[in-house]
Amino acid sequence: MNYSNDRDPAESTTEMIEILLFSLGGKETFGLNVFKIREVTEMLPVTQIPGQQGAMSGIISLRGQVLPVVSLGDAIGMNDGSPNSKLIISEFASRSVAFAVANVDKIVRVPWSEVKPPQRYDSEQGFVFGVVMLKEGRLVSLVDIESVCHRVLPESDAESQAPQKAIHVNREARVFFVDDSLVARRKISEVLDALGVQHSHAVNGVEAEQKLLALASSAELQDKPVQEKVSLVLVDEEMPVMDGCTLTRKLRSDPRFKNIPVIMYSSLTSDENARRGMDAGVNIYVRKFDSASLSNAIGQLLSHA
Repeated sequence: MNYSNDRDPAESTTEMIEILLFSLGGKETFGLNVFKIREVTEMLPVTQIPGQQGAMSGIISLRGQVLPVVSLGDAIGMNDGSPNSKLIISEFASRSVAFAVANVDKIVRVPWSEVKPPQRYDSEQGFVFGVVMLKEGRLVSLVDIESVCHRVLPESDAESQAPQKAIHVNREARVFFVDDSLVARRKISEVLDALGVQHSHAVNGVEAEQKLLALASSAELQDKPVQEKVSLVLVDEEMPVMDGCTLTRKLRSDPRFKNIPVIMYSSLTSDENARRGMDAGVNIYVRKFDSASLSNAIGQLLSHA
């Protein structure tokens, strides 16, 4: 794979995303966040399994690990009949999945601010979380592989259910969360409902900043502390337009949010991502985005709120 990093040096101070470009056989270009990719390999023999259907192609054995194979073109409705020649081995949260694609191009690096949101946020079938225009004029659709897996490889009941462990939090707490994924927003709402706390949300970092600043201004007008409007902020690390790290730094630069705890969660599990989150000013970084991990983190910060 070829790396392309011809951006301005000033971008070193900007949150960036590295994107692996690939095709599904047609003229369209797609991308995946490099942090979610373990490796790219040639197509391997796929073993059929009983009960498989739709975009689930079967399983492969790769260095002793058995992985499900998902035909990405079939999964997102973009299969034009072209054969798949590459496998993108992806790791996120607690999952490892092999995505079959027609071809792989190169890796490019762009600022998160150049990633624009898709037209709709409210569709469960929205398999694209953002689009970006490259310098040469190519429009790249960034695939939301979590949503793909939610549709093709649904979690077991044990994995997806709301937390069962008794976690006692301040029931007067008000939690604000931001995530561009409808699937993730539903999961977070289930966690917060199970904990018995009030909550509101935004669908991207820009909207979150606007709503949080409005809450702070409302508190000031009522001569109340901001904590009465928002006790805890949950931010997704990966979001178009304004990512979680940028949003967190903006909040930390505002004295009104100095004592408001922030939890950043992500399906990315690398030490580098956690370091970036902590450097931005989050109190807790949740590497594995599941109900139990998130509820435990919330419990740590709200039990004494």
